[in-house]
Amino acid sequence: MLNSIVIGEAAVQIETEFPDFAQANPPVPWKKLRGMHNRMTHGYFDPDLELVWETVQRSLPELERVLTQRP
Repeated sequence: MLNSIVIGEAAVQIETEFPDFAQANPPVPWKKLRGMHNRMTHGYFDPDLELVWETVQRSLPELERVLTQRP
């Protein structure tokens, strides 16, 4: 769970400090990463562990694929 918080925080920082970079890389789900970060760190709701597990199993491998693609 901690790694998803770190990934989300990185997405927040990139969107904030480098908005042109974020905008130039639309395959990265910036808003979803920010949303997951907010839910995990600010405790808006108790974490839905099934959703967290689904994210780890499905979304993170896809995110890794997008981030490691070479242009």
